[in-house]
Amino acid sequence: MSEQNPPLLWVLDFVAPNFQVLGQKSTLTGDLLIASRQLWNILQGEEVLSIFIGPGAVKGRVFIKGHQVDVEFLVGAATFNPTEMRPGEPVPLLDILYPEVLDPFERTTSEQVQKILRTLVVRKGSVADPKRIITQVSGSELPRTLVAEEYMVTQKISFISGMNKARFLLGGQKNRLYAPFKEALQRGSFNNPSKIWTFRIDKKSFEPFKPLPFNDWVVIEMQSDLTGVTGGASHLIEEEYTNVLKYLTGNQEFFTF
Repeated sequence: MSEQNPPLLWVLDFVAPNFQVLGQKSTLTGDLLIASRQLWNILQGEEVLSIFIGPGAVKGRVFIKGHQVDVEFLVGAATFNPTEMRPGEPVPLLDILYPEVLDPFERTTSEQVQKILRTLVVRKGSVADPKRIITQVSGSELPRTLVAEEYMVTQKISFISGMNKARFLLGGQKNRLYAPFKEALQRGSFNNPSKIWTFRIDKKSFEPFKPLPFNDWVVIEMQSDLTGVTGGASHLIEEEYTNVLKYLTGNQEFFTF
């Protein structure tokens, strides 16, 4: 994996009606945190799915027989049908329109901006000013004139680093989601295939993380000519997951805090 193209941390909200979990069908709501270099798209015939590839964690809840049950899964990929996220749909399955995308390697930046400040000033006496708005004369009092003034100021604006953004969001508001991801990364749980799942939002279920079912799909971003595609997506998914995990474990100081 190129040092210039490290994985990003994607934080997304989701609502998945009729989701199969714990042997029951219920509405699953929660959050997804996944480390992925990009949002990929895979194609099979005329069907298109979007997929995040990389280590991640799902923290959600379902109501079974009127009782709330918390669920937690470590995942290696998340797939969804982008057509189900159209604005006209009554319930969006995934909040991909405004996700939190965090780049822990993003540095602190600063820039200078110039602002024009406009103020209104009341002056007494005879005033001949081209920016005069109105003059009021009342009896024996001195005339009062309302004058518009404007001047330019220069300000320096600093933007916080990606690491601080990640700490603020994941260490605070989303800590419930980040904690299992961090612990799994530190313990090496993502290296154990038996503990990893594919979050199949399109199929409304969690499946064991096995890239083989995607062998008949192709990755659109990896094809220069869709009429002559060869090979399946399973190899790329497996290779991409391995590369992202290797990068995370080799740079844990940027992804665990």
